[in-house]
Amino acid sequence: MSDQRLLFCVGATKAGTSWLYRALHDHPGAALKSVKELHYWDTTDAAARDRQVAACRGKLEQFRRQAAEAEAAGRDWQVRNMARRIDDMEGLIRVLGADRADDRAYTDWLGQGADERLTADMTTGYAILPDETLTQMAARVPGALWVYLVRDPLARLWSHVRMQAERQRQSHEAVEDKANGIQWRILNKGHETHILQRGDYPQAVARLRRIVPAPQLRIEFCERLFRTEGWTAMCRFLGLEPTAVDGANRVHEGPKATMRPDLERQALGFLKTHYEWAAREMGPLPQNWQHNLARAKA
Repeated sequence: MSDQRLLFCVGATKAGTSWLYRALHDHPGAALKSVKELHYWDTTDAAARDRQVAACRGKLEQFRRQAAEAEAAGRDWQVRNMARRIDDMEGLIRVLGADRADDRAYTDWLGQGADERLTADMTTGYAILPDETLTQMAARVPGALWVYLVRDPLARLWSHVRMQAERQRQSHEAVEDKANGIQWRILNKGHETHILQRGDYPQAVARLRRIVPAPQLRIEFCERLFRTEGWTAMCRFLGLEPTAVDGANRVHEGPKATMRPDLERQALGFLKTHYEWAAREMGPLPQNWQHNLARAKA
């Protein structure tokens, strides 16, 4: 559907995409599905598709249980909310398993009931897809808009590490200890490479700029997006009327933990080229970026 109003928000991981999804979900000019990350374009092979469908089926069963509990408790508003989430998850499962020869099931489902409103697929993993897949996405919906959010590299890395630590830790382990252990392995052993890959702004932006026409691509600091001027600029890029949003209301911020000073210094040195790239390609930098760039150079 070449005339479809579609946003591909492709990352970066832990850089404000969930906040943007929530803000757009509540916007009257948008019609987003109740599922944020659709994982359509990164499940083209059968094994990845089967894993994603299995994960979706697990979520679907969870939604059905929650709907039954809400109905038993007489919470009608929650019953209606869960009915929508169940319907969207069932639709996504059908789309993931459908014939992908022309991707029509995907585009039709996204646009269903949207009328002229903006729809979106906000899957952060798309930023690391190969050129061929990104080219196919751009060709399928030529007028699509693309957004890639960036966050202070040190803050993004530590947020991702904390999320990973919470997922991996045993009940007897403290999140902070687990997170610092993961951070040490990343910096000294080259482990958990996907965490660094998901925050490789220079590579992701270069790839997107090769494929997406410049007027259809927006690279934005999430620190700016959370402020009125940033949100207003994003709305204008997306063809939406600016609305009032709560920039202080962070989504999926993750568990609190403090990085060891020695690892922080090491990480800043490791990420120095990313700060320098941003200063060169995207300046002026937000204040926290400037502060950490100065520390990285010290």
